[in-house]
Amino acid sequence: MEDKRKRLIDITIELFINHGIISVTMDEVAKAAGMSKKTVYQCFANKGLLVEAVVHQLIGQSKSIISSNTNAADDPVQELVLQQGLFKHLIALRYLFNDTMLKRYPRAMKAFHEFKINHLKIIIESNLADGIAMGLYRTGLDVPATAAIYISVADFYLFNNTVKKTADIFEALQLFINGIITDDGRRLLADYTK
Repeated sequence: MEDKRKRLIDITIELFINHGIISVTMDEVAKAAGMSKKTVYQCFANKGLLVEAVVHQLIGQSKSIISSNTNAADDPVQELVLQQGLFKHLIALRYLFNDTMLKRYPRAMKAFHEFKINHLKIIIESNLADGIAMGLYRTGLDVPATAAIYISVADFYLFNNTVKKTADIFEALQLFINGIITDDGRRLLADYTK
């Protein structure tokens, strides 16, 4: 049964990306998966539970990307540069996390917001503290406030329907990084962004 659930989640992610959460029906999920509707409902009693499972899988993927980037980085500046890979992942999903999801699937949206606050923000705060301690970021930065700004920039560019150019997020992240680094950090940044 677990293999079927995983397959349904994977297929549903693609359907949601291509057609949006609202327009995809359980019938379409069953058809795309090559399963009976009864089998789909045995795995997920309703669409809300399927949406929640999709969000939890996407959160897991995001955590893996963050962890991989953190482990691969030699220093906090490189880590912030590498974390742009997370945003490439989230850009592909940007139409999943919108007002519609908030209104119709509040538990799924709550899980995503908790990920941002209980995971992403903590990772960024740790990065900022390490960067300050290493002399790569400006001293005197208010770590929680600066991390909140980082999250706000990401939220604005990823989930604001009025933003048309997703490339703008990478420019905004570069501005963020340039605003917090010291001359030593700037030299590293130049190497990492060649």
